[in-house]
Amino acid sequence: MADQTRDRIVDAAYRALVKRGYHETSMKDIAEEAGVALGLAHYYFETKEDLLVAAIERGCAPLLDELSRQGIPLDAGMSVGLDAFEAARRGFELTKEELRRYRELHILVNDMFGVGLHNPKIGAAVRQFITERRALVSVIALAVIARMPRKPAASADAIAAAIWGAFHGIAVQKLIDPAFDADGAVDALAEIVFTFAAAGAAQETPRR
Repeated sequence: MADQTRDRIVDAAYRALVKRGYHETSMKDIAEEAGVALGLAHYYFETKEDLLVAAIERGCAPLLDELSRQGIPLDAGMSVGLDAFEAARRGFELTKEELRRYRELHILVNDMFGVGLHNPKIGAAVRQFITERRALVSVIALAVIARMPRKPAASADAIAAAIWGAFHGIAVQKLIDPAFDADGAVDALAEIVFTFAAAGAAQETPRR
């Protein structure tokens, strides 16, 4: 029963925060959305910051499950028998699907990023969120680099940061402009990445 109550509060927080945004949503709003007393909401979550983090974790769970089902590595190793380039291809395709199916999650995540600029507690959660997402890309980048005849000057982590940053930028554009061709942008990014990988980094990028 306790877990069910907690889950109901988290689900209510997810809905309320997506609808109103962090600054316009109070703990009272969330409690009312969940149909529980304000004191009970505070019993499970001391602050609104705690609820925001829990709501994003709740929103990410189905996406991470889908990545796992598709064989995309969620830890330090590639799935047995999964080719690095195939994993990258699946990753780009799943990114397009994510932008179509998880718009509410992206609204909440971008709200969290804005709050995190001025709220140290949320800022720490943002750093962890970004680190974990970049790590997913880095695992695949490392595997792709291992197959390149000539290694790039940039590290797998740096490449992953650039790719994830591009993903995030595409997502923001899609949120702001629903008519924006996010699929086309992701396809363009994939073409850049695969062209670079196929060339084997034949020419190193000059360092400044």
